[in-house]
Amino acid sequence: MSGFKFKHIRAHFVCSAGILALSAGTALAQSAPISETTPADPTATNVEQVIVSASRISIAGYQAPTPVTVVGSEQIQRDSKSSIGDVIRELPAVGNSSSPTNGGGAGNIVSAITGVDTVNLRNLGITRTLVLFDGQRVVQSNITGGADLSTVPASLVQRIDVVTGGASAAWGSDAVAGVVNLIINKNFEGLKGNIQLGDSWKDDLRTYKGELSYGQGFDGDRGHFIVSGQYTDSPDTIFSRQRSFYKAQALVNNPAYNGGANGQPQFIHATNVGLSQATIGGLITASPAGTGGANVNAFKGIQFVGSAGTPTPFSFGNVSGPLSNGGDAEHYEGMLNNLTVAYHTATLFGYGSYKITPNIKASLQLNFGKSWSENNSVPAVKLGNQTIRADNAYLDPTIAARMTALGVPSFSFGSINTNNLTPADFNNLSLKKEAQTFGIPVAITQRQLMRGVFTLDGSLGDDWSWNAYYQHGNVRVHQHVLNNVINANYTNAVDAVRVTTGNVGSSGLAVGSIACRSSLTNPANGCQPLNVFGVGVASQAAINYVTTKNDFQTIVLNEDVAAGSMQGVLPWSLPAGPVAVSFGAEYRKEGGRTVADPGAVLVQYSVGNFNNFAGQYNVEEGFLEVAVPILKDSIVQSLNFDAAGRITSYSTSGLVETYKLGVQSQVNDDIRLRTTWSLDIRAPNLSELFNSGVSTLSSAVDPRDNVNKPIFTQASGNSTLQPEIATTVSGGVVLTPHWIDGLSISADWYSILIKQSIFTTSSTQVLALCNANAASPYCSQLVFQGPQLAGFPAGTLALSAIKTFPANSASQTVSGLDFQADYVMPLFNGILNWHLVGNYTDEQTQNAIGINFDYAGSLSNASSITGTPKFKTTLASTYTEGGWSGTVQGRFIGAGKLNNAWGPLQVDNNSVPAIAYLDLRGSYKWNDNLQFYAAVDNVINTPPPNIPSTQAQGQNAYYFSAIREDIYDAIGRQYRLGIRFNY
Repeated sequence: MSGFKFKHIRAHFVCSAGILALSAGTALAQSAPISETTPADPTATNVEQVIVSASRISIAGYQAPTPVTVVGSEQIQRDSKSSIGDVIRELPAVGNSSSPTNGGGAGNIVSAITGVDTVNLRNLGITRTLVLFDGQRVVQSNITGGADLSTVPASLVQRIDVVTGGASAAWGSDAVAGVVNLIINKNFEGLKGNIQLGDSWKDDLRTYKGELSYGQGFDGDRGHFIVSGQYTDSPDTIFSRQRSFYKAQALVNNPAYNGGANGQPQFIHATNVGLSQATIGGLITASPAGTGGANVNAFKGIQFVGSAGTPTPFSFGNVSGPLSNGGDAEHYEGMLNNLTVAYHTATLFGYGSYKITPNIKASLQLNFGKSWSENNSVPAVKLGNQTIRADNAYLDPTIAARMTALGVPSFSFGSINTNNLTPADFNNLSLKKEAQTFGIPVAITQRQLMRGVFTLDGSLGDDWSWNAYYQHGNVRVHQHVLNNVINANYTNAVDAVRVTTGNVGSSGLAVGSIACRSSLTNPANGCQPLNVFGVGVASQAAINYVTTKNDFQTIVLNEDVAAGSMQGVLPWSLPAGPVAVSFGAEYRKEGGRTVADPGAVLVQYSVGNFNNFAGQYNVEEGFLEVAVPILKDSIVQSLNFDAAGRITSYSTSGLVETYKLGVQSQVNDDIRLRTTWSLDIRAPNLSELFNSGVSTLSSAVDPRDNVNKPIFTQASGNSTLQPEIATTVSGGVVLTPHWIDGLSISADWYSILIKQSIFTTSSTQVLALCNANAASPYCSQLVFQGPQLAGFPAGTLALSAIKTFPANSASQTVSGLDFQADYVMPLFNGILNWHLVGNYTDEQTQNAIGINFDYAGSLSNASSITGTPKFKTTLASTYTEGGWSGTVQGRFIGAGKLNNAWGPLQVDNNSVPAIAYLDLRGSYKWNDNLQFYAAVDNVINTPPPNIPSTQAQGQNAYYFSAIREDIYDAIGRQYRLGIRFNY
């Protein structure tokens, strides 16, 4: 047994992309020293615990077979990002993830996801990446899942372990793609702080950050306490049109396309693409026949320009559904697409521990985090589906007279509904200006985390240790929509008439005044007439009537966890060495509720029709892990077997089992081999289970009369959902050739297959599937409650809504290769560190609704599923001498396609070019207490590639962005500088 009584060690671990080797570390993946406080009684315990996030066996010297990428404190400080999530998202194994700095969720106010700082491993979604804080769960930041890193205190993060493989047997649900474990320094002593300023090259992304931490021991170091705080403020919003690369680019119909007979593609690239069915001042898109059935569309193509609403011919150009190019269409997407989100965050952290006995330590951890963000959403655009009557009081007299003469009673009208946001405002945009319109909803989201953890740690003899903790976490999200259109009020306000002796009736309205038609019969209804013809013509009274500032939702989430575990070595030893084991049990309760504005619950608004919600579930589980040495200095230097199993019982779906098997072998001093096979799960989240329904205004073609009309998409939950089941296989090699001192190389292949994947068929897909087969079960999701259709039998109602909900109806796969190389060499009087880390995604598929699609490298929104580039890698070189340190880093993103399913007859150019970025970092240590640092991202201001898409009918006609800011840098050159002190 003496061989397994480990002495206290202090070492740097390089554990990135699967390399776990005691070394001096590397510039990019070096971790801080990993150690435990020496026990008061040196004989109390010799089982040294080192957190190894891929396993629950955390005994010094143990190496898990699962690849782990480590981001150490040196890299965190070197890159000095405004958010710790920005550091993680640069890892090649991370897919497109939302953050305030890449505009993630910025066009959405329904899901309350704006401003969240998330991680998406393997591009499998944030719900399949488990985020831990010091090995413990963190309450989800939304009912849709995902932990917000901005509300987790980052000042004391010592390293970040990124487990790039299934880990449900060790950590439970959600660890399908892997685990992100933020390890804090619980032994910190002294006072340290950081002040940082950042900005973009155009001075439109100012960021201010401050950190302060203090730690101190007491009572002869039996006790220890730490307090820490952080504040970050980034008040600017960048819109797409504020960058020169923005060209309002989209894929449009090719006029020369004839089905491929002449070799011409169906879609072609175009710039300055706008809306074909609406303008700011308003556009007539269709008009019915006049007297005698003649003069159909006699008024189509007239737009209303300027403050006078002057009728002017509109050139439709090349029309592609709601889009057009080459004509008079104006493009507005750039004034709505946020490349960044205005936000600020604050965190507070407190930790205290005390050794009750030499073998038992009690600790209390308190976390507080708060974030604020602001964004806009889809305007209440009318894509040619607003009816304007001939007697509208604001209609140009010449048009009204002509309609009367031709006997045309009305026309269809399209409006952006932002007529008090003038074209001059487009070049000096702000969310404040947008909030003053009557068409653009602007929302503020406030998110608050409160979390407390009480822990007991102890040891039993020389070879066993135990841990027990109770955690309570609470997240409160309040979302307030500053400016939302009330649909019924808008309809009433647009139908404005002049009061005459013939229509005044008993209303008491002044003859000659302009009033809502509805006020003629109900003068007390408060309606204020709205002028939609022209720019800057909406009165404040009409804006106040049409919009509300009362729309809100408040989400409260709670998580309670009680867990206990034990680890050590068995009292007998195999010929190759002792057997290590870890086991434990856990109880977890998740619950949430949403309280929404009554008007939103009644679906009165253009967007933000939140609903009341309540749901909870509990989980009981137990796990066992064993590490068995098979060979020692026989055939190979070592051969070890690792097995883990977990039994989990969900109150919603019953019992499920997960397991993991792993083998690793140190063949010789130069070669180490490893492989794993695991069965992992993701349980449905609160929204997927219990969502009572959120309605979002869009548009669709009614299958009964083939007319595009406004409808609501009603998204709800499904309480019968079962956990997703994932199988992960990985295998790799680590090379440390003895003939090249300081070099280490690793490569790991992985394959993940997810069955019973939770999938929601979109409203567009539901409609298409029903139209293709009238007997399809999807037809039951169409709701016909609209008005009677003209010309159809009595009782034939119009399409009013499409229901959507999740089901275990899909499967997903992803496979690829992680690789890394590190080399440390002396140079002059210093040290030069080379670090290469990369990922190649061979394939990533989804099989749903009868379609199997490989979306690896398929980047356009025209793709049925959007992926990420197949190849990503980072190469960094850091030179350190004395107090100076400098880094040159290159980030490389490989080429891709717009749509993997397309060939030369679909699009004129299906390729997306490769992109490379150059970053610089530097620091100078003035003395032991003071350090100055600076960093520049994207030094040469490389713009993102244009990745245009096609666009179908619907609210998303506003969002045909050709920018993938979730993958590429859409801001340009950014600077950060600061000062750190440590006493």
